[in-house]
Amino acid sequence: MITKAETLKECFHLLDAEYGDKLTDTQRTFKKELFKKLIGVYPPDAIRKMTIKLLKTHKYNTFPKVAEMVELIEGNKELEAEEAWIYLKEKVRDVGYYKSVRFEKYPAIGNFIESYGGWTKFCEELTDKEEKWIKKEFIKIYPIAKEKGCYPESFPGFHALNNTAKGYDNEGMINRLGRTIDGDKVKRKQVEGSVAYEK
Repeated sequence: MITKAETLKECFHLLDAEYGDKLTDTQRTFKKELFKKLIGVYPPDAIRKMTIKLLKTHKYNTFPKVAEMVELIEGNKELEAEEAWIYLKEKVRDVGYYKSVRFEKYPAIGNFIESYGGWTKFCEELTDKEEKWIKKEFIKIYPIAKEKGCYPESFPGFHALNNTAKGYDNEGMINRLGRTIDGDKVKRKQVEGSVAYEK
């Protein structure tokens, strides 16, 4: 198995062979050290993929900038924020104000929603008039929210907040009423002669 040090050495040599002909020995040494320190923090597979992508797409005869390499590894943060915004809007449309929500595909959205005051507040304020301003704030905050790394698992909708305020819990509502705390019906099933509900 190839070590990270070997991967870094191999990838740097590939980039140097393609783009390093104008570098002095001192510049090459500095570039190599920068490459080791700043690109060496990523997994070997990501470094290899980035190198191949650079070799295929870097059109200039200058050695690629570290920032360009990092962007290829991490992805374009603004583009990801735009994709996360579209996903968030789909959640608003599909889940809505009344139901609890999770953000499986882009969990960092949870940090934004938390800073906004929760799911129901976000849904209430996302009007046609306010959407462009909220989106602008989201695009700016999303990369920071993603870097935080610890994301809320879910956010309660109106029904869950209302039922919790009345003292109900999910288990009790399922057993007594056959509904979740969000108000969804739960299927009945027979359990040893008595009726129970599937969760």
